[in-house]
Amino acid sequence: MYGVDARLSHSGRNSFAAGFTAIEVAIFMVAATIIATISMAAVINLTYSSADSTGTIVNAGVDQAAGPATLRGPLIAERGDVDIDGNGSIDLGGNDLQAIVRLRMVLVVENGEPLDLTAPYTTDDTGVDPDFSSSAVATVFTVATERFSASSAVWTVAFPGTDDGDSLLEPGERAEVIVWLHPLDTANGYYDLGAGTSDAYIDAAADLLVARGAVTIRIVGSDGASGAVIRTMPLELTETVLLN
Repeated sequence: MYGVDARLSHSGRNSFAAGFTAIEVAIFMVAATIIATISMAAVINLTYSSADSTGTIVNAGVDQAAGPATLRGPLIAERGDVDIDGNGSIDLGGNDLQAIVRLRMVLVVENGEPLDLTAPYTTDDTGVDPDFSSSAVATVFTVATERFSASSAVWTVAFPGTDDGDSLLEPGERAEVIVWLHPLDTANGYYDLGAGTSDAYIDAAADLLVARGAVTIRIVGSDGASGAVIRTMPLELTETVLLN
């Protein structure tokens, strides 16, 4: 009897051990699943944080989606002297400042419908540029920074390279669009502040687009299709900043 009891006791211990091992495995698998879920959430959160802080991820998706057109190459930010005090001269040691004054981009359409880029403004290199045009505009550009926004931005267009002479951006053509944040005094080569809500220019020194500032340009076609370009300025501004 003692031997039988011993065998039964030993078998019971084995069963208990096997059951305990199964529980341990189950707990381990549950824990691993929880850790994996938390890790995935952390990765997703990091992705959105990266997109929000630098625009890199947002740019990759939005630029490719493009809306009515596709951005070809970098967004180019041009720095200029801004006559803050309005005295007709530039004194960078005084009240006047340097800031991003124009944003330049090359657009294309690829195997899609032509985009009407009849511009609301033109330039003639005399007086103050750009000049208002009375032409009917089908495509709207909006621009926004942390402190400034214009639902109908000031923009001009040129068609370098192959161009059939109209204002339609068609497959095989390129359009160079310039979004103006400040008007240019062509005779003196400096930029002015805007004149309040009567125009779509930046009006105050505190609103200038400078280093580390973010900008969003949205393109809205006549059919409502839209795409956005989102960029952040570098820590230091050179005369021309290429924003990839």
